[in-house]
Amino acid sequence: MTSIAVEARAGAEPRDEPLVVVAAADPEIRTQCVAAVSASGLMVRGTASAAQVALDAAIPDVLILHCDDVASDELSLLRELRREHDDMRIVVVCQAASARGARRAVDGGADGVVFSEQIATALAPTVAAALAGQTSVPAQLRASVRRPSLSFREKQILGMVVMGLTNSQIGARLYLAESTVKSHLSSAFTKLGVRSRSEAAALILDPQESLGPAILAIMGPLERRQISSAVTTAPAD
Repeated sequence: MTSIAVEARAGAEPRDEPLVVVAAADPEIRTQCVAAVSASGLMVRGTASAAQVALDAAIPDVLILHCDDVASDELSLLRELRREHDDMRIVVVCQAASARGARRAVDGGADGVVFSEQIATALAPTVAAALAGQTSVPAQLRASVRRPSLSFREKQILGMVVMGLTNSQIGARLYLAESTVKSHLSSAFTKLGVRSRSEAAALILDPQESLGPAILAIMGPLERRQISSAVTTAPAD
């Protein structure tokens, strides 16, 4: 997607019905989106790219953005749109999204997420929910929009994972059996939506996730300095 700035145009005619704009480079997806939302009685326009929305006469009430995945470029665009136009609702249509991607999309400004294969059944209700001030995601991702609630021990162990300690070393420091450390890590991985130590560390070190400071708060002074240094120097996506 391309970075855009949507501006109200002089001479734009007032409208009674909400305006929905579909920005999709794929003509088949664009046609499906327009058809699905038009069937609900809303006024819909389609464009080939998000950049072309800026050429419209007025800011849409709902902007539907299509992307293959919720990646860094899409997240940057979402944040820019949300900063510039807080009243405009944004629904993301994507091929797929991980639990982490869905949460970041909502955090970045999306009011709804719809999978491409569910356009016909889910897009119009998601747009209606967005217009009503609600946030909607596919049922299988509903837990992802909540911030993970980690226990004190899970945060403690994850902090040591970031420091590079093995399960055996963590157990020795905390006077825990290695099997107990593994159990806490398994629970933490499930909550974070990750599958490995490296994914967990990358998530914690990501400045856009705000997990680093929460873990720093329970670590000792030396450990805080080690993790703080890693969080500060970690590159953004």
